[in-house]
Amino acid sequence: MALDNQEQVLLEKIKMKILADWRESHGGEAEKAILLDGEDGVALMITDAFYQAEIELSHNPVSSTAILSEYLHTLLESVSEELLPAIEEFCGRRIREIVPLIDVRAGWVIAFFSF
Repeated sequence: MALDNQEQVLLEKIKMKILADWRESHGGEAEKAILLDGEDGVALMITDAFYQAEIELSHNPVSSTAILSEYLHTLLESVSEELLPAIEEFCGRRIREIVPLIDVRAGWVIAFFSF
């Protein structure tokens, strides 16, 4: 997808916003956001999104991982909802649903904005 200058500026603002909101809400030093654009929606991915302790906890089969997962899903949903108007402007389409996807072991979170 070739972006014009205005779209590129909006894309950078979206990526900076999700990183800033994630850092403010969750903490940590996540430095990279990637936008993947497809037929059915747009995915915003944050890499290196977790603390080492969270990654280590994810390897533990006890119920605390369920609590961590629920917390992270709620947090990502909240951060993603704030981006909804900008994502719709960028795509020129209405977003039907936001799906939070989290893989603590891999260290990333994805907010999938479904058309």
